Amino acid sequence: MLTDKLHSLLDSDHFDYDHLRSMFLTLCLDQFFICFIGVVSTALVSSVGEAAIAAVSMVGTINAMVSLIFTSLASGGAIVVSRAKGRGERNEIREAIGEVTGLCGFTATVLAILMILFSQGIVDFIYPEVEEILRDYAVRYMRLMAISFIPYSVFCAIFNIFRSVGDTRSALVLTMVINVAHLMLSLLFINGMHLGVDGSGLSYIIARLLGMVLALIWLLRVHNDYGVRPGHFFRFHRSITREIVSLGMPLTMESLLMQGGMLLVQIYLARLTTTDLAAHAVANSLLLLYQITAGAMNTIVGTVCGQCYGAGEDELTRRYIRNIIFVGRFVLLVSVLILYPLTPLLLQLYHASPAGSGIASSCLLIAAIAMPILWCDANLLGMGLRVAGDSMYVGTVSVLALAIGRLVIGYILTIPMGLGVQGVWISMVIEWLLRAVALRLRFRGDRWLHREAPKAA
Repeated sequence: MLTDKLHSLLDSDHFDYDHLRSMFLTLCLDQFFICFIGVVSTALVSSVGEAAIAAVSMVGTINAMVSLIFTSLASGGAIVVSRAKGRGERNEIREAIGEVTGLCGFTATVLAILMILFSQGIVDFIYPEVEEILRDYAVRYMRLMAISFIPYSVFCAIFNIFRSVGDTRSALVLTMVINVAHLMLSLLFINGMHLGVDGSGLSYIIARLLGMVLALIWLLRVHNDYGVRPGHFFRFHRSITREIVSLGMPLTMESLLMQGGMLLVQIYLARLTTTDLAAHAVANSLLLLYQITAGAMNTIVGTVCGQCYGAGEDELTRRYIRNIIFVGRFVLLVSVLILYPLTPLLLQLYHASPAGSGIASSCLLIAAIAMPILWCDANLLGMGLRVAGDSMYVGTVSVLALAIGRLVIGYILTIPMGLGVQGVWISMVIEWLLRAVALRLRFRGDRWLHREAPKAA
């Protein structure tokens, strides 16, 4: 009965339920490796002490803000590749793969140099009153992570390309290698050699370098279905570059503003105790596990709707966005029903204090209640609009929702009203709600499709 319903929702001339189910399961495994290794890595850092995990959390937003510049370009390139596949233009696919890979690598190199040069000043400016040990940990970790961005940018571009053409198995192989390597190296450097936050940073550098090498070999030698050559990484065509930038830059600006907003959240969170900051970092880490299936659904929306839109199938694009959101709500409900009862067991991995464990658990409860109701409309719908070129609207809505929800309301709930870390998580739910309402209103019309009106005869 359920299978028949899913067939009716997901079958079309371009895709069918069996194909999408295979993609979903592979992507879930892919996301599991990413998230689980991230959870374990954070747990390893937490074994060094609350100061170490608090420092990693402090610069985590800065690192994310910088890395999202090139990952947004990678996402824009993936949409270009997905659209070209929908049109059946193999040469454009090949050229777009080369351009986005080269562009991401160049961008990340420039950003890494700037981060290394100005890391001390950045930390002192944002956290002028932080404890000396936290400042030292934060600067060292930021510099190491900056170096890791260079190989990671190339890996990220190729990884997103494989996903955009529906080759989720190749993406899974790359994910397994880079994350297992990171875990093994973290165990060696943190637990074996007791290098603390330095060990975490070094493990990222080596694992991401290995991932980049494997990704290049995989793209050029193993699954090179489109004839990509190394020279394509250094050739640029104005039309393709313009399309990548037109899709990637709004997402980049959105990401910068979003992470800038999160940085402001970190500033008012810095008024709380080290235990509060550590609990917030732990809860954020575990939230990634809750979002494993959500991340898989988001990738499916980008791949499926990108190809349908590229093929000129506007109504099919609309149908898939609507139906994948419907399925996604059910999938997220099952996910949180399974994972939340396991939260006390998972919290033991982080060596958190009883007070910290209680704070983290309550934050995750807030997210678990809201995710099946709001997350899909706030995120999957945004991805669906982006593949049709509506990135500017989605970005504007996302930034405004963040400003109203997590900055203004979050500050009021967290500091003046004294709710602490839980206030930030309540404001996150309010942000989801605001974004979901605005995107739903946009989706009802046709402006998000960005098709030229037919000319009168």
